Amino acid sequence: MILRGEYGPRWWEIAPAFATLLLAIGLPLFSVGWLWGRVGWWAGLLAAAVIACGIRAVVLRRREVVARNRRRAVRFTLDNVDAADDREFRRMVGRLLRRDGWTARGVLANDRGTVHLVGNDSSGRRMGCAFERGIETVGQDGPRAAAALRPVSAAPDDDGQEDPGGSGPLLLVVSSGSFARDRVVWAARSGVRLVDRGQLLRWAAGENLRVLLDLDRPAAGPE
Repeated sequence: MILRGEYGPRWWEIAPAFATLLLAIGLPLFSVGWLWGRVGWWAGLLAAAVIACGIRAVVLRRREVVARNRRRAVRFTLDNVDAADDREFRRMVGRLLRRDGWTARGVLANDRGTVHLVGNDSSGRRMGCAFERGIETVGQDGPRAAAALRPVSAAPDDDGQEDPGGSGPLLLVVSSGSFARDRVVWAARSGVRLVDRGQLLRWAAGENLRVLLDLDRPAAGPE
């Protein structure tokens, strides 16, 4: 590697990290063995349990930090959304879903080329997400127009197994605009959750979808 002009880390550069790793592994094992031999087996088991609890706390804390950093990293503005085409809009929503613990893959919903996102969360709850785009014009002043109404079902179509004892499928329609009143009525009657422009702003800014839509409260079912 040196002959080719490529240099890796030297031994004195990795020695501190290696020594720290040995200390982190060896010190707890030495402590458990010392207590087991000098005090008794019960002291060794107690020390092992304390060490295991400490490791678990560190791992959970690390997961929280990673999740928080992921939420901070996956953020968009409404200007980003408005500038995106339909495919990029779906990609943005897919990243937000994955950020909040859902899987998300695209499926062709009909022969007109409409694409939905489907997936599930860690509990096995299935999800189907359809999209509507607001009617926007360059330099538009005043209130934004209502979202164009498209025939969407947001029905999940996934190969994953749904938890029979869990909640029903989460059906979403995400819009970059607003929803007309008849669309809101349709969603309430069909058990579909709507994410309009204002909610999309909060979601894209870092709010979790479960909090945004109060998913612990079941949606109204079909009448």
